[in-house]
Amino acid sequence: MEEGSNRLAEVFEREKARLLGFVRRQVAGFSGMDAEDIVSDVTYNLLRRADVIVDIENLTAYLYRSLANRITDHRRGSIPTLSLDHPAAQDAGEPRSIRPEDVIPTPEEEYRQSQLRQRLQWALGQLRPKERAVWVATEIDDRSFRDLAEDWDEPIGTLLSRKSRATARLRDLLSDYRNLS
Repeated sequence: MEEGSNRLAEVFEREKARLLGFVRRQVAGFSGMDAEDIVSDVTYNLLRRADVIVDIENLTAYLYRSLANRITDHRRGSIPTLSLDHPAAQDAGEPRSIRPEDVIPTPEEEYRQSQLRQRLQWALGQLRPKERAVWVATEIDDRSFRDLAEDWDEPIGTLLSRKSRATARLRDLLSDYRNLS
């Protein structure tokens, strides 16, 4: 494990400026702090799995791929915020960031969320138990396939197949709801 940590630290020190440049180019419009946050997040997550790093042949390429994946995640779930560095925040005397959870939902939005939760629970109930278990574990409980494979004594490929079937089935079951949005 220590070997993996040392190897990652070595690659990070050597590539830090290029990694930050890569992220900044990919996330045009984000502040420099966001790029540093993304690089730090990926590095931290890799350090948590330092035992796996030993088996990675090209750690630099793996690090760039991990960054690209994290950027995609960031784009999908990004919440627009104003940074303290942003001129509009300084001029307007606005709080550092405005987040959606600070806004009180309308009754219609609350109803829609309630309907979505009920519909999702119903759809999850339509899945086979093993498919539902892997989908819930990875999507809701945020468990990794590696952890599940160890805990459940199942091959990762089997778990990936179950998750894929569950996701496809959920798409079908929720397609009418998705078309209404």
